This record gives sequence, C-alpha cells and structure tokens, in this order.
Amino acid sequence: MGRERSGASADPSDRPSLQAGGLKAASSAECVRGAQDGLPPSTESAEGSPAALAERSLTLRAALFLTGRIALMLAGIAVMGLGIDIIVKADLGNSPISATPNVLSLGFTAVSFGTFMLGWQCFLVLVQIALLRREFRLVDLWQIPISVFFGVCIDAFMALLGPAAPTSYVASWLWLVGGMAVLALGIVMTVVSGTVMNCGEAVVQAVVRKTGARFGTVKVGFDLACAALACLCAFLFVGHLAGVREGTFVCAAFTGVIVNVYMGLYGKLRDAARARSKARGESAADPLVQRGSVSSQE
Repeated sequence: MGRERSGASADPSDRPSLQAGGLKAASSAECVRGAQDGLPPSTESAEGSPAALAERSLTLRAALFLTGRIALMLAGIAVMGLGIDIIVKADLGNSPISATPNVLSLGFTAVSFGTFMLGWQCFLVLVQIALLRREFRLVDLWQIPISVFFGVCIDAFMALLGPAAPTSYVASWLWLVGGMAVLALGIVMTVVSGTVMNCGEAVVQAVVRKTGARFGTVKVGFDLACAALACLCAFLFVGHLAGVREGTFVCAAFTGVIVNVYMGLYGKLRDAARARSKARGESAADPLVQRGSVSSQE
C-alpha cells in the first residue's frame, strides 16, 4: 500500500530483484523515501543512461551542424562582397545587384551609396513577401542585418584592395571575369548553407520555389532585370547612361551560368561523398553478416 500511495508501480517486474544485487533495491528504496519526504527522485542514473548520453550527443551534433551552416553563410556573404569589389575595380560597370543603388547615388549625391544599397535590399525583402505571402518565414527578416554585414564586407575589402586596379582594357576584362567567379562562389555558398540568404539571391530562390526553374537560369533573368532598371534610373535621374557599362550586362548574362557550373560540381561532390559513406557502411556491416552466418552454421 505504501508503494502504491507513493506512486511506485505495483508490477512485479518493477520491484527490486534479489538476484540483481543490492544496488537496484537500494535505488528503489531511495526513490520511495524521497517521494515520502516530498523530494523529487534522483535522476543521476537516468542522466547517465545510454539513451540520455545518445540524446545529448545528437543535440551537440545538431548544434555544431547549425553553427557550421551559419559560418558558411557568413563566409559566402563575405566572398560575395569581395567579388563585387573586384568587379567595381575592373571599371567596366557595377554588378547588376548593386547597379541601381549606385546609379541612384549618382543622381542624388546627398544620399550615400550604402544608404541606397540598404534601401534596395529592404525593397527586395518586400518583393519576397509579395511573391511568397504566407510562405514567407519570419526568420527571413534576418536578411536585413545580413545586408548590413554585406555592406561592411564591401567597404572592408575595398579598403584592402586599395589602389590595386587593372592597367589596360584587357586586364579590366580579366578582373571582371575573376570578380564574376568569386561572386558566383559566394552565391553558391549562401545557397548551400540552407540558412538565410542575401536579399538578391533570396528573391531568386523565391521565384524558383514558385516556378520550379533552375536557380542559375532565374539568376540570369533577375540580373538582366536589375541592369535594365539601372539604365532606366540613369536616364531618369542622371540624364545619361552612368554607372552601367558593358561589364554590367556581361555580369548579368554569365554570373548565373557560373553559378550553375558550381552547383553542378557541388552536386557531383555530394553524390560521391554519399556513395563513399554508403560503401563504408556496407563494408562495416559485412563482418557482422559473416559472423552471424558462421554462428548459425555452428
């Protein structure tokens, strides 16, 4: 009766076993005494159980995995900033994603390029909300502070590059191609991270979710639209074509193509890694299978 009042199970299998030694009986008696005294039962044994240790291990692995994804996203944003700076140094026109803010800063000199860039990024967040509606996640509002980090990276890398610049038209094209390759790499890093992307790439991803088209293909269309908008703003607010050159349209046409190439390489590497992991799992299972067959023959 005392055990039933204290909440202990009356099942015989839950009672202390003499064959198991005094530890189990002592533990059960300690739990009963603690319940009678109004104290919670000791959880030391539960915390040290294999199930609890496995759960803690999974939690730690999940935390490390999420930290790695966030680090990859931030590194991708920084790489994108470096790519944009290299394109700007090429002096063949700004990258499409930043062309419109650059043109607006030329037309309204009282407002800085960085301020227009932040406003442009916030506008792109509104475009995502209009496209996704209820599918838009509140966590995607982190794109705004990420945009601030993006601007800081652009300024920092521009300061590091300093006076470095191409000295000929051919060298300018080499800088442009290199900047496009770096920019595309940063875009892929943010996409692969599976976290919060930069605003421009997030708009592309929203269109991909709605249409099912390839990311790189939509990226080309988005960049061309940004370049066309920059040209329109130049004629409206500057009076002539400024801040947009042949390099802007080359970036718009081919950055997405380079993204597709990188994504294809990433897919092959991922599939190869999965195949190696599967092969290791099968080879590890072979000795167990062989051992089981031997024991069954015996």
